[in-house]
Amino acid sequence: MQNTDAVAWTKKLVGIESTNPGKEEHEIAGFLEQEIKAALPECGELKKDYTKDGRPVLMAVLPGETKEELVFICHMDTVPVAGGWTKNPLGEDGKDGRFFGRGSCDMKSGLASALCAFLEAAAQRKDTGKVPERTLKWIGTCDEEGDMTGAERVIELGWVTKDSLVMDTEPTDGEIQTAHKGRYWFEVTMHGKAAHASRPEQGMDAIAGMAYLLASARNRMKKLKEDPFLGKSTIVFGEIQGGVHPYQVPAECKVSVDMRVVPPYHIGDVKALLEAAAEDAAKEIPGLQAEIKVTGNRPPIAHHEDAKLLACLKAAVEAATGKASVVSAFPGYTDTAVIAGMTGNCNCLSYGPGTLAMAHKADEYVDEADIRRCQKVYEVLVERWLWA
Repeated sequence: MQNTDAVAWTKKLVGIESTNPGKEEHEIAGFLEQEIKAALPECGELKKDYTKDGRPVLMAVLPGETKEELVFICHMDTVPVAGGWTKNPLGEDGKDGRFFGRGSCDMKSGLASALCAFLEAAAQRKDTGKVPERTLKWIGTCDEEGDMTGAERVIELGWVTKDSLVMDTEPTDGEIQTAHKGRYWFEVTMHGKAAHASRPEQGMDAIAGMAYLLASARNRMKKLKEDPFLGKSTIVFGEIQGGVHPYQVPAECKVSVDMRVVPPYHIGDVKALLEAAAEDAAKEIPGLQAEIKVTGNRPPIAHHEDAKLLACLKAAVEAATGKASVVSAFPGYTDTAVIAGMTGNCNCLSYGPGTLAMAHKADEYVDEADIRRCQKVYEVLVERWLWA
């Protein structure tokens, strides 16, 4: 039987660089493809496909008697290594069972844990020849740390649908996390009129106008209703540029806007909010024109307390750990959020080893005990799913 120690698998996978941008997922996908192919029973399936940019996605399937399917979805990429590391980014053991490396918590340990649960089920199918009652899938995606084109591709391919039960293995601090604020990105350009700084009345100051717009947008965001599960909507201005010289009234100013928005608000609502803020700016400096361009559109995902997967995972957590699970909102945006948003799937959630507080940081780490906990939970979940 193939090794199904998730800690050992984590260390192997961290040792294969898959940074995004950087080396990307080709090498790690090739490695996983070979390992999974060797472990599949005769009835199993392994599929590989690519995004329009040529980046790989993988799917392994253990078919059951019914079309009901549980899907583990795990991204194969990591953020770049960058500076500040004192440990080996390709893997280094630390004290008290702590393992360091880029992607150790986000999310190669989660990928390893889910894959090991899948491989154990595959070995059981091989050994017994018994067909499970339901279908199990493991999917490896690309570009989660970028534009999430991998998740979009698996939806296009029909590998996941509205009816799939889909769990990603992002680091969740031991909690089950089920909902996401919408992630909307805008590029706002303020068009004014240049003039000599000694004659400001002859121009229209685009930077000053942008300042009015940003202040108005912040104030308007504060008035949006809160969601009882996700909390408040937020707005951040991540980048700004404008002007040419200190002695010239600036004719143009550009800013990037990140809005994390709770239900029931959607892209039209927050775009209208920015347009209203632009009107406020034009009242202060008549003649200014604001151009608002959408650069990212990911809708909010609501919490579904009655979701079937949530009930299944709660029971598995309690059976595997002896403790009741804590359910909370996921603070970022994940592959499962893309699937929920694009398909209307209400059975999408996150549960995995590690803490999101260490994701993307120098000296990223995961505790080996956390990996083993999650592997055990996944094994219980899979066993109960396959054999009802």
